[in-house]
Amino acid sequence: MIFDSILTKATAGVVPYANHPVCALIRRLRSICFTGTATPPNLGGESWTKTRSRGQATVEMALVLVAGIVPLTLGLIAFAEIGWTYHALATLTRQGARYAGTHCWQDESGSNVVNWIQANAPLFPDRPQLATGGIQIQVSYWMHDPVTRESVPFSCAGGCGSECIPDSVTVSISGYQFNHFLPMLGLPPLQVPPFSTTVEIESAGGNPETGISAP
Repeated sequence: MIFDSILTKATAGVVPYANHPVCALIRRLRSICFTGTATPPNLGGESWTKTRSRGQATVEMALVLVAGIVPLTLGLIAFAEIGWTYHALATLTRQGARYAGTHCWQDESGSNVVNWIQANAPLFPDRPQLATGGIQIQVSYWMHDPVTRESVPFSCAGGCGSECIPDSVTVSISGYQFNHFLPMLGLPPLQVPPFSTTVEIESAGGNPETGISAP
């Protein structure tokens, strides 16, 4: 080709350097004649190609982050918080039932147990909902009928004393919805199933808070 002959004469048999001005000019002319596009003169062609490759890689990495890595990271965080919350609520019902079983009966709603749970609940993301009512705490006392072998709700006109001793107590938690990170992933809130724990009463009318036990 004509450009090859010009290149041979211009270099006089010497192996041309890639950065030689004549070589850059011939490359530019060849690009204009056969492709209709021109690369920057001198050494710019190779440098320009590398810059475009780096820019393309940056855009592709951004797309991968937005479409894959970020949702995956949010999903892992949400899954970890669900496990954390599940463990905290299960622990909370066991601790609350243990507290109710070792403390005397005071009222049918177990207000002393509810107050203790709200003040001593383990740390988890939605712990403030225990006080606002987002997480409902129920305390139920039972009396067991040995004849019918059924459990009936316990009630007593008195307070903390030997005349008001139920057989068992159940502490349950319900009405909680896990809503962390799920809307970002386009998912609805997760309805957490209720938790409950039942234990036998061990207080025998005694009040461990005051250290006084009824005969």
